[in-house]
Amino acid sequence: MSAQVDLPQPSRFRIGGLFSENSFVVPEYQRNYAWGQNEVEDFWEDLKDLIDGERRSHFFGQIVTYKNSHEEQEIIDGQQRLTTSNIFLAVIRDISREMYREHFRQNVADVNLDSGDDLRLIGKQADANIGGGKGQQASLVVQLGEGASLQEYFFDLTHGSITARNDRVSSDPMKNMQKAYQDMYRRVQEILKPEASIRDQINKLQNIYDQFVNNFYLVMISAPSLQDAFTIFETLNSRGKDLKASDIIKNHLMSLMGHEHIKEANEIWRRITAKLDTSSKRITRFIRTYWAAQYRIVSEAKLYRAVSDKVTDVNQARIFLKDLDGLVDLYTVLESPVSPKVHATFFKNAGITHRLDVFSRLNVKLYYPVVVALYHCNYSEKDILKVVNKMVAVFIRHRTIINDGTNKLESGFSEIAKKIWSLEYTGVDAIIDAMKQRLEKSSEATKMAFSVLSKDGGLRGAKKWTLVYLLAELYETHFDDFAEGWYQKAFDDDNYQLIQISTADEIDEYQTYIGNWSILEKRLVPTQFKDVAQVAEQLRQSNLQGNQVLARKLTAGTWSINDIKQRQKDFAEDVVLIW
Repeated sequence: MSAQVDLPQPSRFRIGGLFSENSFVVPEYQRNYAWGQNEVEDFWEDLKDLIDGERRSHFFGQIVTYKNSHEEQEIIDGQQRLTTSNIFLAVIRDISREMYREHFRQNVADVNLDSGDDLRLIGKQADANIGGGKGQQASLVVQLGEGASLQEYFFDLTHGSITARNDRVSSDPMKNMQKAYQDMYRRVQEILKPEASIRDQINKLQNIYDQFVNNFYLVMISAPSLQDAFTIFETLNSRGKDLKASDIIKNHLMSLMGHEHIKEANEIWRRITAKLDTSSKRITRFIRTYWAAQYRIVSEAKLYRAVSDKVTDVNQARIFLKDLDGLVDLYTVLESPVSPKVHATFFKNAGITHRLDVFSRLNVKLYYPVVVALYHCNYSEKDILKVVNKMVAVFIRHRTIINDGTNKLESGFSEIAKKIWSLEYTGVDAIIDAMKQRLEKSSEATKMAFSVLSKDGGLRGAKKWTLVYLLAELYETHFDDFAEGWYQKAFDDDNYQLIQISTADEIDEYQTYIGNWSILEKRLVPTQFKDVAQVAEQLRQSNLQGNQVLARKLTAGTWSINDIKQRQKDFAEDVVLIW
């Protein structure tokens, strides 16, 4: 028989009100403070969204408590958030005091006294939320189970102790608290530093403080008994099927529609999702792409929050659904450009389809928002092809050749898509110029990286297609091969297979250099090459002029590391012409 719970009414608190109206205690049986770099970074990113005006408020989660006989709220769930909040308030207070000492204490005649008073007020407000001063009860007491040492350290850290901030500490929870303090201190200082004047810095610090205490909010459930508190905690955190962002977004949209429009909205949603096989994962990825095209990139975890903050009434919800309905067919083509066959004819210009297929085989998706924005804004297929060509070139230079990470490209493409969507660019040339200036790697850096470029290859997947694509483009440019087009032969028909010219031990790591790779008709590839002489014989039978040249080189002598380097060097000039 399930336990009967005397359910309390949840209370909604802003951070400022939460600490001014309650005193919290972390019981000994709770785990110690465990937030690390990732959790602190998420905390900061949520606050940064408010500081930058991206959102108006942030739901910081729920806490479950039990009011003990001392009228303290024992925390059953939520101590990590409350501990971090206290540490962050200490950061604000300490920075305000440091700024006051530096700019006002010794130079009263030379500064604006009102600014100094504002700084002192920020510090006092933060300190009041922390509590624990003369005659005050601390707003949060952490575990006393370690001989009171953890609480003593936490008290020192949140009450201005330089030693607690900087000296080496012993236990893991103390290290976590100290790292959290140091990380948040650094992030606040990074925001203040660019401000032109001390007045601007004070205003910024005040805004950071105000956003946190006024616009971070929690829901607190204070149970009438400890048993009830645990039962509530277990219920809230019980296992079940996790809802994807798309599921929650649907509920949000339908809630805005009202009785008059909900049937129509549900039909549109069904039509959209049917084209994505009603897969919550695919629907969520589609909405993320749409959001990145119109606004900015957000993680799946933050997608619902971003949508619900922007889409707040029935008209906005209808526009949201209309946009998705108009873009879903394009999105399915981006996912799979040539299969089924109807996808291959979505664009009348086959060049677009070919380039999208290259991206697909290379397992690249970060360009989706740009194409979505172009399509939404009714750019011609001729212009779309120009932009897609530039994106391929940017990606190949940035990722394939220089091997930089994709974060800059993903955010850069999203920003460009946003400006396309909002009609900030005057035309396709302006879009391409923006990519060159913001994202394209220099020709010199590209040639230098290509001179030592190594690829593993493979029989299938992105590794195979990356190398096939590079070689096919190089052969077409350098040797005038593929008269009918490299895509039809190398990609569409898949007529060619990657081969290594030599796998001899003496060339060692150079076996995987680009200069040691070629593509050869599959009919000419044996199960295994015996030696370089056999490679030369098979290359001689190839229809590719590049392979004929290579065969003559192999027949004339041995294949060495210097030969590999020279071949790669010969290709280097072509690389910056192609991409």
